[in-house]
Amino acid sequence: MTKALTYKGFTIQPALRQLVDTGQWELNVFISWATEDDDEDSRHFVKTGRYASEDEATVQCITYGQQIVDGQVPGSSVG
Repeated sequence: MTKALTYKGFTIQPALRQLVDTGQWELNVFISWATEDDDEDSRHFVKTGRYASEDEATVQCITYGQQIVDGQVPGSSVG
């Protein structure tokens, strides 16, 4: 599993999946954060599209997670 990244108080955890039939990669990302009562909450997001390499997919996954945190992905939010 790819290493998590902390961004603006949120933890972005890429969860890539390699497709058996094509060898391409799909993006899944988990974003977690501390709640007001010192608990933790998280959400799972999937981005459509396929990527040729694990490295490319990882970069896209982190960028997508940052865009969600920044409120730039309509219909996807955290916190």
